Amino acid sequence: MSRPSLGIQRLHSLEVSVYDAAPWLAYFSQGLGFQQIAVSTGTMMETTGTRRYLLACGDLRLVVQEAVHAGSAVRRYLEKHPEGLSRVNFLVQDVCQTEEQLLERHATPIDHVREEPLGDGRFRQLTIATPLGDVDFGFVDSDASNAGLLPGMEVSAAFDASFNPLGIRSIDHLTANVRTLMPVIAFYEHVMGFTRQWDVAFHTEDIRPGIGSGLKSIAMGDAASGVRIATNEPLRPRFEQSQIQLYVDVNRGPGIQHVAIAVNDLVQAVEHARSSGVQFMLTPPSYYEKLAGRLAAQGVPQLGHAVEELASRGILADGDKSGYLLQAFCQDQAVQFRRPHAGPLFIELIQRCGCQRFGEGNFRALFEAAQKE
Repeated sequence: MSRPSLGIQRLHSLEVSVYDAAPWLAYFSQGLGFQQIAVSTGTMMETTGTRRYLLACGDLRLVVQEAVHAGSAVRRYLEKHPEGLSRVNFLVQDVCQTEEQLLERHATPIDHVREEPLGDGRFRQLTIATPLGDVDFGFVDSDASNAGLLPGMEVSAAFDASFNPLGIRSIDHLTANVRTLMPVIAFYEHVMGFTRQWDVAFHTEDIRPGIGSGLKSIAMGDAASGVRIATNEPLRPRFEQSQIQLYVDVNRGPGIQHVAIAVNDLVQAVEHARSSGVQFMLTPPSYYEKLAGRLAAQGVPQLGHAVEELASRGILADGDKSGYLLQAFCQDQAVQFRRPHAGPLFIELIQRCGCQRFGEGNFRALFEAAQKE
């Protein structure tokens, strides 16, 4: 039996904690087409010890934040982890009602509902702890006319809604990596009120005897808003050698592995991102040799692109009888920035053409590509 909705309307913003904001700002703005629209005021920086930059593209909002003195929550996060996504904010109808429901479901609030002025209105937020290590979930609402801004920030540039070189539409899903899956699924089901949408398990032992590894993944989602979060755990044998466990080791704990961003035309998006310096993961050539046969066996309708066109850009394809999807995985930030402490977070670009699944074939191909790397 599903629980009543928490009143989630959509993802409000994602917060990334970093040592140095400059390369991240360049990556998101030059590489992905986000615009920097606001920055922390001097008063807010002095109070929180944190400098925050607000980036926007369409309805998406990203916060890149760096510490300016020892009292910053960013500094505390980076004492435990490399740079990465430290907070997911959900826009809700009424944060006080959401708080009541969360308390009834035995959530763990980090603080009380905080209300702050924002332009001509107010901004309210509540934060809870999660099973994803030091990744917090925030719930926010605002009645301000410019609800796209955040408290304690001042506008640094006008937002041009027409500028969107990658054709970004929305956050398609988030994916987290953990050592054990079921406590996270129980949290999503009993605390967040999410329902199970998709699951898969596979192991590469069949193609790499003696050295293969595997994973299990379950995607949970909020039916009312369409917010979706997938979670992966390693599989035996060679549990400790799984790419999922490798992420947990490098991240020094569970966390958000990647952010999947939906685009209108993935071929065009990959071309623009590559020309702007974004690096993409390599895909084994054998993937494309088998692609047409695999899609036909799955009953996938004819693709709108030739296999050669996808292969030249490292784009993956998968689907079912309802349609297909295309995916491209950027290199993680440690590789992109050539700095190990930049961490294992990466961006996925995805185009859905009817199929609403997560692509088991692509999941496995990504796994093999990561092993090859």
